[in-house]
Amino acid sequence: MKPDEAFSDLIGRIYDCALDTSLWSEVLGEITQAIGGKMADMIVSHPLERTQRIAALYNWPDELVALAQANAHINPGVPLGLTAPLCEPLCSTRDLDIKAFHSSRYWTSCYAGRGLYDYIVVPIQRTVTSVATWGVIGDEAKGPYGDEDIELARLLSPHIKRSVDISGLLGLERVEAGTLRAALEALASAALIIGPNGTILFCNQAAEAELAHARVFREHDHRLIPVTSEGRRFMASLASAPDRARQKGLDANLTDATGRTLHVTWVALEQVGEEIGSPVLILLREPETALETPLSAAVSLYHLTTGETQVLGQVLHGRTLAETAEILGVARSTVKTHLDAVYRKTQTNRQAELVSRIMNLASPLRR
Repeated sequence: MKPDEAFSDLIGRIYDCALDTSLWSEVLGEITQAIGGKMADMIVSHPLERTQRIAALYNWPDELVALAQANAHINPGVPLGLTAPLCEPLCSTRDLDIKAFHSSRYWTSCYAGRGLYDYIVVPIQRTVTSVATWGVIGDEAKGPYGDEDIELARLLSPHIKRSVDISGLLGLERVEAGTLRAALEALASAALIIGPNGTILFCNQAAEAELAHARVFREHDHRLIPVTSEGRRFMASLASAPDRARQKGLDANLTDATGRTLHVTWVALEQVGEEIGSPVLILLREPETALETPLSAAVSLYHLTTGETQVLGQVLHGRTLAETAEILGVARSTVKTHLDAVYRKTQTNRQAELVSRIMNLASPLRR
C-alpha cells in the first residue's frame, strides 16, 4: 500500500461507511486486501449472555458463520478483548499461545481444516459486559502477521471506531442519516465542520452550546475563534498539517480556563464528497471515563498474565478445570497452575469467593 494515496483513499472509504453502513462488507474487503488477510469481521460479543452479534462480514462462508455463532460462548479470545486497550490490535501469534489456540475447542470446531492461521482482532467499543471488535483472519500461506500488518490495523482502528460511533452500527441506537450533516446533528458530542479559513459551515446543537460558553472556542462573524492559547495552537495545527495528517486525522486534549479538559478530534473530509467542499470535521467532547469490566479491573489490580486472564475469564462463567482446559487447548495442570496463581494474587481460596471479589470490582452504576 502506498502510504499517501492508498491509505488516504482507504480512510475515506471507512468514513463513507458512517453515511451508509451497507458499505462495510465491501470496505472490510479492502482492509483485508491491504493487510494481506483472507476474511474480515465486525462483531459484538456478550460473554455473560454467551452470544455475539455480527455487524458486518467479508468473505465468510455461510457454514462458518453458523459455526462461529454456535460456538461464540467458548471463544478463548473474548476475555482478552474485554481487557485490552481500545484500538490496540491483538494478534493470535503474538498475544496467545498459537499452538494452544489452534488446539482449542473453539478453533477446532470452527476454523480447523480451512487453511486459516493468524487473526488480528481490535476492540473498538466496550461496555462492562460486552466488547465490539473488528478483525482480519489470515491464511496459512500468509503465515504470521508482520509488524507492518499490525501497524496498519493500529492506524486504521481509530477511524473505524469514529465511523461506527457516528453511524451507531454497533450500539443500541442507530443513527439513520442520509447525509453527514444529519448524522452529526444526532450526536450528543459537539460537532463542527469548518472551511480552510475557519468559516463555520456546520454546527450541531451541542456545538452551539459549547461555543456559547466560549471556554475554548467561540463564534465571531461565522468563524471559529480560539479563546485560549491551546485553542490557538490547535487552530494553527489545522492550517499547517500536511495532507497525510489531514486525511489520517489527529487528536488533542485542550484545557479551558476553568481547568476542564476537552478531547478534540479532527479529520479532513475531502473523501466524503458532499457539497461542503474541502472542510475539516471537528468533534469536541469530554474525555471518556475509563470503562473497566470486572475482568479488566482484575488484570490491572492483580497484575494477571495472559494465561491467568484467560483462565479467570472461564472461571467467571462457572466452568470446571477440565472444561477450561478443553476450551483453551491446554493441559488441565496448566489451567490449575494459572488458577492457583489467581487465587494467590487475589488472596482468595474458593471459586465462589474469587468470582464474588472479581464481579464486585466494577460498579453497577456503570453498567
